[in-house]
Amino acid sequence: MACIDDIPYEIMLKGTTPAESEAFIRERCDEVYHVEGGYTIHGVMLKGASLPIGVKGDEIFFVYIKPCFGLFVLRLPDAADEIAKLRSKFKKK
Repeated sequence: MACIDDIPYEIMLKGTTPAESEAFIRERCDEVYHVEGGYTIHGVMLKGASLPIGVKGDEIFFVYIKPCFGLFVLRLPDAADEIAKLRSKFKKK
């Protein structure tokens, strides 16, 4: 299992709610997918029930819950491999 600090992310939004996070992702992304908790991005497990992941170009935007710190929206650049995985497993919402 990888750690979130092992991937090159950028914090786009912090201390947010699930609804605010999803709205933020929908406004900025061309495609949005919903994944279940336990889904992994570069080996990092996402926590939660149904989490939005947005695609814009070769970047993904996703919700990350960090215990004791709250909910964040992170941007992961150069994520073509993760985008291909999303497109093959899920339908756009």
